[in-house]
Amino acid sequence: MVIKQRAISNEEKLERRDAILVAALELLTEDDYHDISIERIARQAGVAKGTIFLYFQTKEELFLQLQMKEYKAWFEDINNRIRILLQQKRSSIDEFVKIVVASAGQQPLLMRLTPILHIILEHNVDYKTALEFKRFLLNEMQTTGQLIEQYFPFLPTNGGTQFLLDLQVLLIGLIQLSHPAPVVKKVIEKKGMEALQLNFEEKLREILTHLLYGIKAADKE
Repeated sequence: MVIKQRAISNEEKLERRDAILVAALELLTEDDYHDISIERIARQAGVAKGTIFLYFQTKEELFLQLQMKEYKAWFEDINNRIRILLQQKRSSIDEFVKIVVASAGQQPLLMRLTPILHIILEHNVDYKTALEFKRFLLNEMQTTGQLIEQYFPFLPTNGGTQFLLDLQVLLIGLIQLSHPAPVVKKVIEKKGMEALQLNFEEKLREILTHLLYGIKAADKE
């Protein structure tokens, strides 16, 4: 491993920070968050361990920044898909749910980070970092929410944002239930345990479809 010299210019600092995030991302594709140490990230990025803390105060802050990047990519993907549907000038709950589920299925790293967001990543960061993250998330949800409201006129003002909040709740639960620990996976694969088996995409599609049809029906009452 080659230890790089300390970055001097602002451009070099941004490059070093991005290199650290890329290193963490690469490790996350192979291992669980809990198995990734600051030491491993430093080795992967080719920097000294202390260099990491020049850019991120804690491991949690580092991965929270990584989650922001993953969220950004996901919201952009959903926005693009919704705009295509808007161009078709027809509202279809089934088509909308289909693109949301497909988009979620193409964000494997986000799906790995989301279940630990509230119970781990947000628990060891300072106020400034937490505020930055929540402002970012709210802005992304409102932007995408407005597109959803354009597509579904039956949604009330801020109904699109509320839908995305409901989606977040669903994702946390469904990801955990559909990806059980190895020993639990063996148990529920036994004959007679089929009712406890859960397919992430199928269940997400089912719940979102019921949710939107329910909101639409309530709007007509």
